[in-house]
Amino acid sequence: MSYRHILFSGAAALACALATASTAQTTAPAPEQDAATVEQVVVTGSRIRTPNLQSNVPVTSISAAQVQNTGIVSVGDILNELPSIRSTFSSSNSTRFIGTAGLNFLDLRGLGTTRTLVLVNGRRHVSSSEGSNEVDTNTIPTDLIDRIDVVTGGNSAIYGSDAIGGVVNFVLKRNFEGLQLRAQDGISSRGDGNAWFVSGTAGRNFAEDRGNVALSVEYAKQEDIYFSDRRQFRERGGFVIVDSDPAGSPNGSDGIPDRIFVSDIHSLLLSEGGTFQPSCTAGNPLTCRPDGRARLFRFQQDGTLREADYGQDFRPLANSSAGGDGSTLRRYGQLQPQTERLAVNLIGHFDVNRAFRPYVEAKYVRNKVFQQSSPSFDQPLLLNSGDQISLDNPFLSAETRAFIAARLPAGATTFRLNRNNLDLGVREESIRRETYRAVLGAEGDIGDAWRYDVSATYGEFKKRTLSRNNRVEQRYAYALDAVRSPTGQIVCRVTVDPTARVPYAPDLASYVAGDVAACVPLNPFGEGAPSEAAKAYVNTTSRSDGKQTQAVFSGSISGDTSPWFSLPAGPIGLAAGAEYRRETAREEYDELVRRGGTFLNAIPIFDPPAFSVKEAFAEIRVPVLANLPWAEELSVNGAVRGADYSGATGKVLAYNAGVIYAPIRDVRFRANYSKSVRAPLLAELYSAPSQNFASVSDPCDVANIGSGTATRAANCAAAGIPVGFINDEARAATTEITSAGNPRLGEETAKSWTIGAVLQPRFVPGLTVSVDYYDIKLANVISSVAPQQVLNNCYDAANLDNAFCALFQRDPTTKFFVPGSLQDTSLNFAKRRARGVDSDINYRFDLPQDSGTVNLRGTVTYVVQRDNYPFIDDPNRPDQILYELGDPRWAFNISAQWRKDKLTVGYQGRYIGKMSVDVIENIKSVGGRPPQNADFATINYYPDVMYHDLTAEYAINGNYTVYGGMENVFDRLPPYRLTGAGEGSGIYDNRGRYMYLGVKANF
Repeated sequence: MSYRHILFSGAAALACALATASTAQTTAPAPEQDAATVEQVVVTGSRIRTPNLQSNVPVTSISAAQVQNTGIVSVGDILNELPSIRSTFSSSNSTRFIGTAGLNFLDLRGLGTTRTLVLVNGRRHVSSSEGSNEVDTNTIPTDLIDRIDVVTGGNSAIYGSDAIGGVVNFVLKRNFEGLQLRAQDGISSRGDGNAWFVSGTAGRNFAEDRGNVALSVEYAKQEDIYFSDRRQFRERGGFVIVDSDPAGSPNGSDGIPDRIFVSDIHSLLLSEGGTFQPSCTAGNPLTCRPDGRARLFRFQQDGTLREADYGQDFRPLANSSAGGDGSTLRRYGQLQPQTERLAVNLIGHFDVNRAFRPYVEAKYVRNKVFQQSSPSFDQPLLLNSGDQISLDNPFLSAETRAFIAARLPAGATTFRLNRNNLDLGVREESIRRETYRAVLGAEGDIGDAWRYDVSATYGEFKKRTLSRNNRVEQRYAYALDAVRSPTGQIVCRVTVDPTARVPYAPDLASYVAGDVAACVPLNPFGEGAPSEAAKAYVNTTSRSDGKQTQAVFSGSISGDTSPWFSLPAGPIGLAAGAEYRRETAREEYDELVRRGGTFLNAIPIFDPPAFSVKEAFAEIRVPVLANLPWAEELSVNGAVRGADYSGATGKVLAYNAGVIYAPIRDVRFRANYSKSVRAPLLAELYSAPSQNFASVSDPCDVANIGSGTATRAANCAAAGIPVGFINDEARAATTEITSAGNPRLGEETAKSWTIGAVLQPRFVPGLTVSVDYYDIKLANVISSVAPQQVLNNCYDAANLDNAFCALFQRDPTTKFFVPGSLQDTSLNFAKRRARGVDSDINYRFDLPQDSGTVNLRGTVTYVVQRDNYPFIDDPNRPDQILYELGDPRWAFNISAQWRKDKLTVGYQGRYIGKMSVDVIENIKSVGGRPPQNADFATINYYPDVMYHDLTAEYAINGNYTVYGGMENVFDRLPPYRLTGAGEGSGIYDNRGRYMYLGVKANF
């Protein structure tokens, strides 16, 4: 046991007993100010300095203490617990795509991570995704954070493109003086998921406090958690289809639930040693079970065949079973990836005089991520080569060869093998990301009422990814085709038969000679059968390199009209400026991957032209009334921003207008209307056509024919799909699709309202209540129609003469989808709508008899509407997102904190409302359409969840503070065997009960 774990074990009980709330989800009240010494400040959402922290748009502020006093070592994961931010890309669910493990992007209102603008000190930050605008919050220096402002609604007129859902602004400390050291360690109640953090921040004022420089170095590491290490996740659970509804069933239902929950799902077709599946024809007892299902045979470790243990066999509707001896698909894979972060940050400024105050920011951040996904696999229904075995394969015994031959059609010389290749090695990604960023600027006063700010920012992101155990498809095909040489040795056929030296694909012809010369035969019959030499031959480590750069030059001036005139309520506030931004991107995989020669997708070079934009902006704030009866304050404001983008977007205009009205000091009303824009990203414009895969269900499959609209069955019949059709290929594996960019894309536009009130009643000192309604309408959305939506829209339309049916092809014989024919490209066609109510409550009061101070806080989000409109031929038809996994109607965080002298203890609760098991349209009428599959499953919703956290902090003396806590006290794991690593299930905590302990030293 390491020293840090000994330290943790000895103090964990104390940390749990002295618990205090981790209040990351709160709205901080405005600080008290002396009326005689009011300092003007800049609030996120405006460039005009005002004498208070009031804003006409909702701003949720998170303090530095709230970031530091928690067991979470990723700032993004802290923010993802805010009710207003969707957990689209968190630490646990970042492993869904190639090369994205360990990224943490923010998604306000669930409108998409590319529609949330992330700033540092009000300035843009380089993206951590090539060709995108998404900022990895793991690159933000934790211990230099002064506060985090989260602004709801469109802010493009203030900050430019991308601020559709809102803005998250990380405000860093400006005058840090002294030395702060911090160390923290934490571990789950199961002894895994260890996370630790160490940092040192040193700062000093100089030149009679006119200058300050601070350096912060921090290191954090989060250990990975594996499915196989957790009993809950070691067995795969989920809803399995057991019933299909006849075509024309009312609401897509025959009254019998289509799916039941199964806690131990096994694949029937896949096994780690290999599965032989003969065709069940004419009731042949050698190939058919008495119930008419095909027999399956598993290769054992000694190379013999044994009939499968079928468990509860769900065929023909699902190729899976409850129990049995097929693959669980859970002997590998992660609940959370391993991440390691080193960050060095420098900030400084020097006030030469009032008119010239230069400043600098510089950072270097290195993130290392290790991800384990799955091994390569062979499913004959998906692959056309690489899994076909000759009957003369010498690794087969004579007895096994005869057994297989007896179950094949007469004259057959080959058979196919389903295999989950765990013994060839699990595919892994090691990713190294480096971020460099520097800001050099100057600000100063122009007279007593005006101030300028000019800056140059350069950011650069680099990524290197190593994909280990990436199977080389041509070599695998050659290695599987083994024969005996004239001398009796087992060799690859290609080494002795020149006619077998056929390239796996035309682009791989140049590799044939080398692959033949190095070929090592591979024995696939039984888990563990492949030799080390064969594994080394068929696997490779692939590499990709990526780079993103950003250069921003900006200047602004702000002030008021007080030197010249003032209105009765005060001077008019003004701001104006200009900005130029240029971005480049590139990503390149090695040649073998680009040519489609590996198990990894065929990924072409991404090398788009540079992106640039020139912008000019202006802002005004007019005080109309002040300090009058029933008019404590009335002010209006407006902003406009014009931009000229390179490419097809061209010139765009964004604007907003707002009002603040306070009839009395206790009540303040606010409203804001804005038009915002988002220009297309380089990745959306210029991504070359590339291979991809998607999980789809065939609408014409017998399991789905009764769902959808009343026209589905007729359209499937018109397309030549036979009655009772089963798409084994789509059921068995993901479907190959083709993804590509579109250089003709234009900008998205959003129009949003926020209307609310802030209550600070004088008769209840310390109480602040804010309630805000938001309504965001997004048009011309850059969106690709989801592959499943393409298929559904084709067959659910009035007839087959629609745009969607042209986006894919079927094999004329099998009626399966032609690999790669299903198109996935972006268009400006869709709409999105988000409406809801946010409420923030903060109540601080002192207990009698000097018994301490209590803070009560709550942040609540109630979603009224969250719809997408993805249907080209029916643009007003909604696809409801609300209630689907990841998008509950209700979400709130509450906390209670008690502080006395050196001790602080408290509690925090996080509530997530119920969410539907599948798409909400199955069980609920949406857009005037009846439910499409009312009996989808035995339950309709995943239950609501409440998490409870406890923390504590004790100041030993003026220099040292010990803090600790327990998160998820009651060990709530995702319901119904969800992993918490999926796109929607990432909203749940999958780590379980977690304890941590930390110490801070200040000198």
